[in-house]
Amino acid sequence: MRYAIFTDIHANLEALEAVLARIDELAKEQPIDQIWFLGDLVGYGPNPNECIETLRKRTDVIIAGNHDWAAVGKIDLEEFSEAARISAEWTRDQLTDEHFEFLAELPERLQMGACTLVHGSPYGPLWEYLTSEVLAERSFQHFDTRYCIVGHTHVPIIFQQPDTYATTPTVPLTGEQEVQALVDNIAAEAEVQAADSLTEEDDDDTAEMVAVRPAQQQSAQAAPSEDVAHVAPHLEQQPGLLESDAEQAPESGDEDISLEDDTEGDEEQERDLAEDALVGEETQELEKEADVLEEMDEEESHGERVTSEADILSAEDSLNQEIEELLALLGLSQSMVEVTNDMIVPPEGNWKAPAGYRAIVNPGGVGQPRDGDPRAAFMIYDTERGFTFYRVDYDFKKTQEKIEKAGLPPYLATRLAYGR
Repeated sequence: MRYAIFTDIHANLEALEAVLARIDELAKEQPIDQIWFLGDLVGYGPNPNECIETLRKRTDVIIAGNHDWAAVGKIDLEEFSEAARISAEWTRDQLTDEHFEFLAELPERLQMGACTLVHGSPYGPLWEYLTSEVLAERSFQHFDTRYCIVGHTHVPIIFQQPDTYATTPTVPLTGEQEVQALVDNIAAEAEVQAADSLTEEDDDDTAEMVAVRPAQQQSAQAAPSEDVAHVAPHLEQQPGLLESDAEQAPESGDEDISLEDDTEGDEEQERDLAEDALVGEETQELEKEADVLEEMDEEESHGERVTSEADILSAEDSLNQEIEELLALLGLSQSMVEVTNDMIVPPEGNWKAPAGYRAIVNPGGVGQPRDGDPRAAFMIYDTERGFTFYRVDYDFKKTQEKIEKAGLPPYLATRLAYGR
């Protein structure tokens, strides 16, 4: 099977007609089964309706480009340069209702046999420019076919990757995963360093805080326990009762001795009870003091952890800033990605992917080349022989005159002569 493939006409009718004429010549030599177009039919150029009409007649497959959807309001023009925005607004005013609806309904991605077709990249079908191996690395994870055919950059380019990496995730697939892993590592290290940074003086201070005061000092400050509250009033009243009983008692020697013995026994018993109660009170208060001091120690330790967390957050902010500076166009950086693909700038002629390799292939632009060659670009994909790249001369001066007459930015006309 043989397929003629091109992209990025940008309403340049002269370039489109030249490419189709060359395809017809090649088809006479060897049949071409289908013609595929990869988006950006309009925008920049002066003949949007004519190009849409011609392409609909001649092609078998058409997918959307960012300029196609911008012209029909499916993409916000704030993302466009001034020249692109002016051109999109002008194009919108020129489109017929039928062509407007046609552009609005174009798909942004198709799979045709061994090929995935997108305008920008398989990761960002409309917007991503594949200009480096780093960006291509991620895109290899977003299509399952052997080939992905793209446009958008207006530059012929090939990225090839050994098929052994096809199911191996790119490291990282997203910058957020890598950032989070780095942040977690920094946080763990900071906590360990904070724990190790306690000095001997800090330990001495902590030991001094939990030192138990003498029992006498603690009991003087402590509120009486429930047992002491019951015993203490009895102790206060008992001496008075004993004194009253002594005054009223007969002056008999035996009775005095008996009363004195009983009184002394009662007093000794009361003292023992009071001492036991006080000891119990002091023990409880010691336990309470220890609990309070332990809580204070935990709070102080928690305070130290809060300080360490602040340091961690500061380190995290610093890391995020560095990551942001290193991120590439869509969230990847050279240092964060193991590149497993090669970039090839294809010359005119044939290229075939090595056995066991997958590839992302860009044929270059038709209506506004940007590789320094003003000739229109396209390619033939032969399922047996690989890819053949072609360049075709066209009358760009005629297109320039149309651009100027339409009142479009002059820059859009000037660049055609330089292929930039």
